[in-house]
Amino acid sequence: MFSIFKKNRNIEQIPDWASFFSNENYTEFIKVVKDYFTKKNVEYTIQDGVLIVDTNEFGVNKLGLVNVAQVCNQDEKKNYKTLVKKHFDTMIRTQDFDREFKKIIHDYEKIKSYLGVRLYDTEYFAQIDKSQIIVKSFAENIYASLIFDLPDAIESVKKEDADKWGKILDELFEIGIENIRQNCLYEITQQPIGDFNIWFVQGDHFFAPNVVFDLNKYPEFIGTHGSLIGIPHRHAVIIYPIENIDVVNAINSLIPIINGMNHEGPGSISNCLYWYKDGSFENLPYKIEDSKLQFYPPETFVDILNKLA
Repeated sequence: MFSIFKKNRNIEQIPDWASFFSNENYTEFIKVVKDYFTKKNVEYTIQDGVLIVDTNEFGVNKLGLVNVAQVCNQDEKKNYKTLVKKHFDTMIRTQDFDREFKKIIHDYEKIKSYLGVRLYDTEYFAQIDKSQIIVKSFAENIYASLIFDLPDAIESVKKEDADKWGKILDELFEIGIENIRQNCLYEITQQPIGDFNIWFVQGDHFFAPNVVFDLNKYPEFIGTHGSLIGIPHRHAVIIYPIENIDVVNAINSLIPIINGMNHEGPGSISNCLYWYKDGSFENLPYKIEDSKLQFYPPETFVDILNKLA
């Protein structure tokens, strides 16, 4: 029982960006990543969740580690090597495909089937010059981005390329949303949490959150007073229709779940709890400090709670 106090020089210190790992799993993950690039004779440095390489083989010189780390964390250590290799090998294949795709990128009829729309958190754009791509504010902390959904990758559509198509942005977003709607199906189930049920939307692709563009097609998702909605990561959406004062219990239960799922990932989007009503999403702010939940709803939502009470 005292072995936890022994120092192990082979154990890596876990940085904040990888706090979801245990020490042992983080050490193994970093070892596998280093082995991959060492075998490829690629020089690299790791800085705050970003791996900087001295080659253009991957299309970029800064390779994010958070998503592949989250994927590994949800699997067994023995599979880390395969998962890491698949992740970075896919980036290389993408670069090869991209060279050919760029030859047709200005031909709208040839590329329109690749258009898509994906939701991202605001932090994602801290690494990208947002002025060079096409995005719309979707909700607090979330943007909808026009992307190319390619065979092995998702790439942002650049404004300079879209300008050559002669299409208005709303049309491009509508086509992108429709393409994803047709190509990426998701599973919808109702699941119990304590004394209430939620609708749980999930998919093994990156576009499960796109169900929020189709909420009007699912009347069962919308309560008399709207719905609570969580979009924790790219694979899941949580929906709770608001009908009565039981919404208070739902809030207390859903916030820790959404916050935890967002932290674990992969493809984290938002730890916010949203109130969906009449086509709009409003953030319901909260804090979790010392394992205590503090909820700060806007007055409009307080009015709903008072009416229900």
